[in-house]
Amino acid sequence: MLKRETETLEFKKSTGEIKEGVISLSSMLNKNGWGILYFGIKNDGTIVGQQIGKETTSDISRAIKINLKPRISPIIELISEEGKDIIKITVRGEDRPYSAYDRYYIRSDDEDLIMTSQQLETFFINRNYDYGAWEKKDSGVGIDAVDEDLLIRYIQKANECGRLNFVYKDAFTTLTKLKLLNNDHLNNAGYYLFSNRKPLLLKLATYPTDERISFSDMKQFRGNIYECIDEAVKYVMNNIRWNARIIGMERKEVPEIPLEAFREIIINSFAHMRVNQTSFNEIYITPSRVHIYNPGSLVPGTDPEMFANREQGSMIRNPLIATVLYCDRSIDAFGTGFERVFRLVNKSGFIYRNNQFGFSFEFLRSNIESFTDLINDPVNDLTSDERKILDIIRSGRKLKKEEISREIGKSTATVQRTISKLTQKGYIQRTGSNKTGFWIITDERRPGRNLETKNN
Repeated sequence: MLKRETETLEFKKSTGEIKEGVISLSSMLNKNGWGILYFGIKNDGTIVGQQIGKETTSDISRAIKINLKPRISPIIELISEEGKDIIKITVRGEDRPYSAYDRYYIRSDDEDLIMTSQQLETFFINRNYDYGAWEKKDSGVGIDAVDEDLLIRYIQKANECGRLNFVYKDAFTTLTKLKLLNNDHLNNAGYYLFSNRKPLLLKLATYPTDERISFSDMKQFRGNIYECIDEAVKYVMNNIRWNARIIGMERKEVPEIPLEAFREIIINSFAHMRVNQTSFNEIYITPSRVHIYNPGSLVPGTDPEMFANREQGSMIRNPLIATVLYCDRSIDAFGTGFERVFRLVNKSGFIYRNNQFGFSFEFLRSNIESFTDLINDPVNDLTSDERKILDIIRSGRKLKKEEISREIGKSTATVQRTISKLTQKGYIQRTGSNKTGFWIITDERRPGRNLETKNN
């Protein structure tokens, strides 16, 4: 055992000093990225032992997770020295600066000093500029974890966009060209972009009131960056209001929030997120707003309007991830996302917040009265697949399930399930025999308005 405290070592006589211990962990993390705390040792190195009860270690873990932010996962060990029980806590983290009980500390020799405002500002600026180093680190996951179908589709799209120009040969060659490999392992950027191990957590919820006391829908989704982007966009599309407008001879559905705007914010939330074991992106929808959050703040001293007005150049948290998203045009151009959103949405139509823990963007939803036509409309509670199939039936084309499957890019089993749901909901009904019959649009959902279109 070491006999004195250092910049990475702290002694506490007992867990009665848990608050001081958590503060020491935060200061050691901020100074060195790691630290060790012992309970059961005086600050002069004398081992006195720690009484250990049934809930002792869980109480320590809970105190650390609640009061040390961003959250980390401590390693807690029960060991014996000189015949006495002591507790060893080891922490490591790269998401500096860490706060303890809402204050920031820095280690100096064996002391925990409160950070000055200048020190804290420097930490946040350096964290944003240097975070790209995380992407290049070895994830420890082999190339066998790659979703190769996703990777092939990505290369095809990037070639079509004209931003890449090479033929897919194999995963190893492709990932090497994209700089997503460390020897035979995916680096972190490659792991979070193309892994099939579901590395990211996305939380989604819809609330019937703005107070968010209870939810009407809540789900947790796991996937890679591309899967999470798709799921997030689909969730918003299925839970906002749409208005039906007649443009020329066609009926068009127009969302209350421009699709390009919320898609831009969603993609940016994954391109600029800060990733650790406990972080997650979040989307929730209330009657008045669509809230999109990512764990990763803007550089202190910057503001979305500075980027939109081109007063500030692009400052990319995850340059490797952003470059991959740029090549298939998920990101249209670096540093122009806020500019496009501000162009599409009136300034009175959104709110954004930025702090040391993350960035949130809220679209304020349109007045519900302006969407009265849609609220009673048959497509209001439809999924994307249901809308597509409903439009095919409405068009008058007599397509078999296999043909619908090819047209919307889904399996015949999915098409059959979707048709069954549309029938159960009363949107469509079958006329004629199973062999020669067809589906028609019913008008049961909209009394007084004839929507029937026969497929003949």
